[in-house]
Amino acid sequence: MVDEGATINLLPHSLLTKMGRTKKDLIPTRLTVTNFAGGVTKTHGIMDVDVIVGTKELKIAFFVVDTTSTTYNALLGRDWIHQSLCVPSTLH
Repeated sequence: MVDEGATINLLPHSLLTKMGRTKKDLIPTRLTVTNFAGGVTKTHGIMDVDVIVGTKELKIAFFVVDTTSTTYNALLGRDWIHQSLCVPSTLH
């Protein structure tokens, strides 16, 4: 499913831990984001992750956030969708 509403790439803090990474691996930032419910969430920092989709491998910057949602492992924003040309119809 593609949700073009996300403008940035998000990674839940719980997945950061599963990847064997810590907050020391993050690039600090003071960015806050608006979540699905309209609330404000502070980011812990930015982490570059190598993402492989099909035959493409891209280094993607993810903002790490605390979330109680368990419905996604990572959220790819529309910039990534356009850059990777995975869903060409979203370019129109």
